[in-house]
Amino acid sequence: MSMADAKAMDTEVSWYLRLHRALLPDYNRKAAAYWYTGVLLGGAVLVYCLHSLAARPERTWIEVALGVAIAMLAALFPVQIPRSKNSLAAGEIFIFLLLLLHGPEAAALASAGEATLGAWRISKRWSSRIASPAMAVLAMFASGSLLQALRGALDSLQLTNGGLLIVATMVFALCYFVCNTLLITTVHRLKRSEPLQLKDLVGVFGWVGIIYTGSAAVAALLYLAFRESGLGVVLAVVPIIGLLMMTLHYFFRQQEANEAVRRTASEAAAREAEAATRHMEALQHIAFHDSLTGLPNRHRFNECLAEAIGRSKADLARRFAVLFIDFDRFKLINDSLGHSAGDEFLVQAAQRIRHHVRPTDVVARLGGDEFGILAENLEHENLAVTLAERLMRAIQNPFVVGGTDVTVTASIGITFGSTGYNAPDEALRDADIAMYKAKENGKARYAIFDIGLHAEIAQRLRLEGDLRNAIANGDLSVVYQPLFDLGSGGLIGFEALARWHHPQFGTMRPEVFIPIAEESGLIISLTDLMLQRACRQLRDWQLRHPRFADLRMHVNISAKDVGHDALVPRVTRVLRQTRLQPRHLTLELTENILMEHIRNSLPTLAKLQALGIGLSVDDFGTGYSSLSHLSALPIDTLKVDRSFVRDLQSGSKEAKVVRAIVHLGMSLDKAVVAEGIENAAQLAQLREMGCTRGQGFHLGYPQEAKAVRALLARIVADSDETAVEATFEHTAALL
Repeated sequence: MSMADAKAMDTEVSWYLRLHRALLPDYNRKAAAYWYTGVLLGGAVLVYCLHSLAARPERTWIEVALGVAIAMLAALFPVQIPRSKNSLAAGEIFIFLLLLLHGPEAAALASAGEATLGAWRISKRWSSRIASPAMAVLAMFASGSLLQALRGALDSLQLTNGGLLIVATMVFALCYFVCNTLLITTVHRLKRSEPLQLKDLVGVFGWVGIIYTGSAAVAALLYLAFRESGLGVVLAVVPIIGLLMMTLHYFFRQQEANEAVRRTASEAAAREAEAATRHMEALQHIAFHDSLTGLPNRHRFNECLAEAIGRSKADLARRFAVLFIDFDRFKLINDSLGHSAGDEFLVQAAQRIRHHVRPTDVVARLGGDEFGILAENLEHENLAVTLAERLMRAIQNPFVVGGTDVTVTASIGITFGSTGYNAPDEALRDADIAMYKAKENGKARYAIFDIGLHAEIAQRLRLEGDLRNAIANGDLSVVYQPLFDLGSGGLIGFEALARWHHPQFGTMRPEVFIPIAEESGLIISLTDLMLQRACRQLRDWQLRHPRFADLRMHVNISAKDVGHDALVPRVTRVLRQTRLQPRHLTLELTENILMEHIRNSLPTLAKLQALGIGLSVDDFGTGYSSLSHLSALPIDTLKVDRSFVRDLQSGSKEAKVVRAIVHLGMSLDKAVVAEGIENAAQLAQLREMGCTRGQGFHLGYPQEAKAVRALLARIVADSDETAVEATFEHTAALL
């Protein structure tokens, strides 16, 4: 074989493959073979029919052409059957009439024409457009030939009754329907490599079978009329059939319109019901979930907790625990970064907590920065402790909030179902109590509730009530600790300290009642009481002798005071009432309070400084203030915490810290006060470091106003006699 012949053969193969892939892209080998066989046989039968009809008289050709034209015209206007994929066309009537008049050849030709138009109307695939006419020709020719043979047999038996003809034609129509359906369905089954099934025929019989048998009966009646009256009867029937089809079309469309209205109304009702359901679900979600974090809220948590209590009572083996989480430094985030950053932190915290609990545990936001966890089905109670430790480690990892790394800690309270709760509020209350116990123990830890805590809370509530009455009745007292200039030894002022002598429990330490006042909101009234008494007392002392005219008074204020909008008016009112100069009053606030409220406190502190009031940072060195904040704050005094002075030894770490604070104060032009000076060695070392001011038991104990008044009188008397200054050595000797 030459190269040219091989190339030509390749071209032919390529052309055939391209055509095959275009026609039958999704056909397997069996389906393709069946398709080609059906198309070729159908084409051969169609050619045979044309050849057979060509030998017939011209009138036959005219009647056949007219019948084919009417059948094809009817195929262009099918009537869609409501709630069905099938349609009704009058073409089958004239196809069956052609079969009765001119045999299977004419009917096959009409079937090919009608199937061609139908396939073009409903399908865009060339495989269907080619196969449908071919299959229709085969089915019609085969079924028509059977009918023609049956008619010949009936004629030979002289059974020419019209009724038998109608029945025979209807049977033929069913045969045609079955044959055509099987031919078409076989293609789809072969494509999916599936066997033919009875439902392929039964499933589509319904309307289509009725249409075919009805069309066959009408065609038989027309044929009988044609034999009696000629072609005119048939032509007269054509417009009647067309009118009937138009009526059916209008009737079916009206049904479809009514059905569409009903369906639209039904769909609208369904949509409204669905919208109402979604609305109720949304309302329920809002009612039971936190809008910020998406977690269950306190109400939903109480429901779950109530169910857990019920299950635990029914089965004691079903242990549960409640964990109450509160973040220790959340307010600092709000104050320093803003409330939007606080919200962002809460969202991240909720996700982190949810990630580190079991899937069955219920995590809820109870309010603010408080979260609750309900852990059920605990094999033993230690698992709740393990969970708390895991959460604390996870929370201590930095959060990225607004592009800033934020490190926080959490205090966790734990209570167990074995305590015997009857209501969810009881369990939450005890977990909350345990959480506050963890905070009292130093924060960043967990505490487990025990019955003894109830007694503590009861005691605390009683003390709160008693403290409220003591403040209202003025039963609290004030003592004054002297402050000295360490360089000259001169007395420069006093620090006012609150004291409370409880009628039943005796003297209460400030470490006990001050936190109670802060948590209960009594601290504002307590501060006002201290300011009023201390300023009035100082003014009284100043008026006793000119040498005391510049004495100063230091008064401590709390975090709630700093955050109170009326702090400046409160202080101003006291100064006006006591006639004390603002420069003689110094307000002390701890380093941690100052830093935690730095954003909100700056305007207030600036106003106080503008009035001439002194501002001192108490317990300096124990907090976390930065140099950038310290240099910008309107403060004039740094007070070294007593913990550094207590362990002050040459070369010690404490000595290095104190020396650094003194140098820092000098650099920032701020006075440095050392508190807690208890011996001469500490005093000497502080003087050597350059510390300018101090207080402590070595220099002078806190004294009641009466004792201080007597002290000042003796100082005046002694100095008049000896002409000496009121040094701390002299004052200590008098005390």
